[in-house]
Amino acid sequence: MSDVAGVMVRQRHRISEIARVLRRYGFARLAANAAAATGESGSARASFAERNADPALVQMSAGARLRSALSELGTTWIKFGQMLSLRPDIVGVDVADELSKLQAAVPADAPGLAEKRVAGALGMPVADAFATFESDPMASGSVAQVHRAILDDGTPVAVKVLHDGAEERVVSDLELMSALATFAEANDPELARFSPTTLVAEFDTMMRAAIDLTQELDSLKTFRANFAEEPDVLIPKPYPERSAKQVLTMELMTGRPFADRAALERDGWDVDALSRRASDIYLEMVFRDGIYHADPHPGNFLLPDPEHIAILDFGDVGRLTGARKEQLEDLLLAVSKRSVDGVTDAVIEITDAPADVDVNALRGDIDLWLSRYLKGSVADLDTSGMLRSGSALLRKHRLTFPSDLALLFRVLLRLQGLGQRLGTSQSITDLLEPYLRRMTLERLDPRRLAHRLVRATKSWERLLTSLPDDVRKVFGQLRAGTVAVDFKVHDTDGSVPQLVDGILASASILAASQLLSRKTGPLIAGVSVPGAVSVAVGVVTWHRLQMKRPGYRKTVTRILNAVKPRS
Repeated sequence: MSDVAGVMVRQRHRISEIARVLRRYGFARLAANAAAATGESGSARASFAERNADPALVQMSAGARLRSALSELGTTWIKFGQMLSLRPDIVGVDVADELSKLQAAVPADAPGLAEKRVAGALGMPVADAFATFESDPMASGSVAQVHRAILDDGTPVAVKVLHDGAEERVVSDLELMSALATFAEANDPELARFSPTTLVAEFDTMMRAAIDLTQELDSLKTFRANFAEEPDVLIPKPYPERSAKQVLTMELMTGRPFADRAALERDGWDVDALSRRASDIYLEMVFRDGIYHADPHPGNFLLPDPEHIAILDFGDVGRLTGARKEQLEDLLLAVSKRSVDGVTDAVIEITDAPADVDVNALRGDIDLWLSRYLKGSVADLDTSGMLRSGSALLRKHRLTFPSDLALLFRVLLRLQGLGQRLGTSQSITDLLEPYLRRMTLERLDPRRLAHRLVRATKSWERLLTSLPDDVRKVFGQLRAGTVAVDFKVHDTDGSVPQLVDGILASASILAASQLLSRKTGPLIAGVSVPGAVSVAVGVVTWHRLQMKRPGYRKTVTRILNAVKPRS
């Protein structure tokens, strides 16, 4: 029995419960898929999906119904909905807006359970680990709750403790989600185009990090090191000796939360400078460090005094690889220059667009999008509308952004919202302007150009080094008979060679068009080398075909005779 089938059997009752909830909220198709996963017949699935939908509920919008259904299914599904709220390119703008309202309100554990978990995780009684430990939590989130405590040296700390049974519930739900995604992708072509297995795999990674507090401890260490030279940025100090997979002990931060402008000004803050500094901190994380705090809402900031900003909760962290950072830079610079071709090329590369995408139609829609949102001044830029419309454009062309960039765009929007909450008028474009200038200068840096040249040289070296082995493997497979193309043609007029050359020429031309348009590396002067090679193969093969045409030599001979000097 496959892993998927095994999960379906073990969680049959839970699957039936999910199907009933989906059915009641009017999601007949999803309910039918869930019912199919339990092995129901086609007619039974249809009947199961269609009956008993709640007439009152189906009058709600699709987004509101999905939000309510996920809320009813529990914490893990709520968190999944929150992740989908970042993907308007997949679920649509209206549904994403509804899903962004999801809140995982999890009550605190019964008294005594937190102390039991701490003692078990740390291998010592709570009284030995802390001088004092408050039984009533100061906060309770989706997978953990936080308690005040004091170390033996008098240091006040915050102790984050996973909810009792949280790991088991999350792992069970993730296992089921993965099985359902695999089943849906194999049996529902419409859902398959959104790669549900990939989405669930990304969510799996995120949730497993949430229930492993050692990862948040490592994040605290990383961010403290990254901002060690910036004394106005305060990040809680972790205490590894009082931490484990289920428990995280860190410095207790106190201060005023980000409130209204008047309250902050009474405390001595320059609010515009505060908003700008908070945004700069985040943009430094993104463009300098490649790792950033991914949840910049007001509750995760504290202001101990008018000279310091404290950042809390590093359980949700985003990362940008070097390659992704370059792609992001390409996109941002192209947008800033209002280059339709540049934005189109960046979108095609970032989304890994399929070969059948209509590039001309995509370029036309991008042209309209840029004209609509960048025709006025920066002060009038509707950043939120720009991103929403861009997401709808991607969805129209069945393109999806990778999850790391979708998360980053949410962070940028929240930064702008944070400024608006404080009564400032800064836009994302204002915030990004110095970084765009820096990107442009860095791209002209001789050291960076030399690095890219070395990288391209290594790509060529790997290609040339592996080519003999690859060719030898192909010929070995041909000799062994494991790779073969068998044409059986009754060749009465000797046309098979021309047929083969025609197929090769056509394939080369098609391959060249894709390689050149996609700028497949390695590149020379911005031109795809494999694409250029494909063009050459196509031209040479076409020329061979021309030479084999019956009238070719006669025509050439007549031309030569016509221009030959007469004696």
